[in-house]
Amino acid sequence: MNLKVYKKTRYQNIYQHIKNKNYIISISKPEKTSIAEIDGAKIYDIDEAINIRDNARKKKKTDIKKAGSFDEMFEKYMIYCQKIERLAYNTNLKKEKLYNSFLKNKINKNINKTNELFWSSFVDGLNTTLKQKNEIIKCLKAFFNWCKEQKYITDSPMDNVNRYKVSKPEMKYWMPEELKQFLECVKLDLNSTNKSIKAKAYLVKTLVEITFTLGDRIGETRALTFGSINNAKKTLNIFHSINYDRNSNDFVSNTKTYESERTIDITDKLIGSINNYRVFLKNELGYNVSDDTLIFFNHLTKMPYTDSTLRKHFYYYCKKANVTKIRMYDLRHTYVANMMSEGKEAYLFSKRIGHKNISTTIDIYGHLSNKARKELAQATDKYL
Repeated sequence: MNLKVYKKTRYQNIYQHIKNKNYIISISKPEKTSIAEIDGAKIYDIDEAINIRDNARKKKKTDIKKAGSFDEMFEKYMIYCQKIERLAYNTNLKKEKLYNSFLKNKINKNINKTNELFWSSFVDGLNTTLKQKNEIIKCLKAFFNWCKEQKYITDSPMDNVNRYKVSKPEMKYWMPEELKQFLECVKLDLNSTNKSIKAKAYLVKTLVEITFTLGDRIGETRALTFGSINNAKKTLNIFHSINYDRNSNDFVSNTKTYESERTIDITDKLIGSINNYRVFLKNELGYNVSDDTLIFFNHLTKMPYTDSTLRKHFYYYCKKANVTKIRMYDLRHTYVANMMSEGKEAYLFSKRIGHKNISTTIDIYGHLSNKARKELAQATDKYL
């Protein structure tokens, strides 16, 4: 502490700026630091300074585990994500790629020796896009929050590191008329005498109705089995996502996060639609279908339908129905937009779509304009 600038007060570890009269608190445990501002404002109230000091003292050193180097701790974090948190394969792969490309062997410090200024400067100096930098910040925030939860540190140095302002790409979703137009076009092919055309129509119709009605992720839709549905209780279990790991022998993997595992209510109309597809597969195509069979299973290749095959069939009907070409994932956005147009608060459907926190839902969908909400549908069943 520079005593030419700050003078001691009669309160231990609290100093006052000689000229400006603001206070600064010197903290030695669990790590040496000082606090001069709260939320960007200098501290002029001595009672506030005392409270800050006393609260800091409550963080006992005995509660803090010995932390290692950044690389050592990040490897532990990845094991936790895979084995304990059981994040989806793609989520873990994304974290691993960010680490290998931008972080590995770059930080020669113990994690508790880094601070907000260090990480702000580090990310700012990376030679990559702002969008990529935001992904790195997101990854680091999750990592340091884990370190905090595991008591390797008391505070995350990433708490006040803000993401860069990047214009978000326009979110695509179908207006009610387009959804209805699409499904009517698909339903026409259900009357085809050509079994191949009829099978494609049934496949796409079932895929769209499930994903739109549930608002789930397309990978979760692809991992559903016929046994996922409880006809008596009118519920559907989402416990898996499709496995994107080509080296794995398993068709399904974990959901994006543990909290994404959920049981949700469904309607008789959706149950009937899925059961009709099951009857078609058994009676008209002669496939052996059980409760354990994936709904979107290619019985010819004995594998789940690939992304490319499903996209090909979906885009075929987008063109044929003359509707906006959206991604299959955008059916999830269509569901949320419709719920918002109904005046449903985000907390009512946040858990249904598998978000861990309602803040995630608001961050992603809060920007939908009032005009768009008013133009959207009133309820999912009206367009199926």
